[in-house]
Amino acid sequence: MDAWYEIISVFLMSAIKFFAAPLLAKSFGFAYLQTIFITSLGGVVGVFVFFNLGARIVHFFPSFFKPVNKNRKIFTKKNKFFVMLIRDYGLFGIAIFSPILISIPVGSFLAARFFEPHKKMALVILSMSVVLWSVSISTFLFLF
Repeated sequence: MDAWYEIISVFLMSAIKFFAAPLLAKSFGFAYLQTIFITSLGGVVGVFVFFNLGARIVHFFPSFFKPVNKNRKIFTKKNKFFVMLIRDYGLFGIAIFSPILISIPVGSFLAARFFEPHKKMALVILSMSVVLWSVSISTFLFLF
């Protein structure tokens, strides 16, 4: 029972906050390939769930996500980062930074919001990024 609890914990952690999942897997004593497999699977499932959920939210509340012309603009460092990321790097920037700097739910929602017409390509790129980060972080943890 404890093994299933640990696997489900790492799976859910990788779907929500990916960077902490390989650390959690290593602390539970998972092997290198187990860590890569479980974190990759959890991250990819998280991408699919949150991308589709974000696309449905955007379609369900279309007037909420249209730009509103107001005189005041509120820009925080986080908002500036998201705008720069989308404007300068596009889908590849979201895919690279989503598992590490921003969470998978936020990155998937941004991709669904701005790149929903290219849904299949966006899902493939986001999923490949999750697998790449899983291998990179796990390799770093198990070597050092």
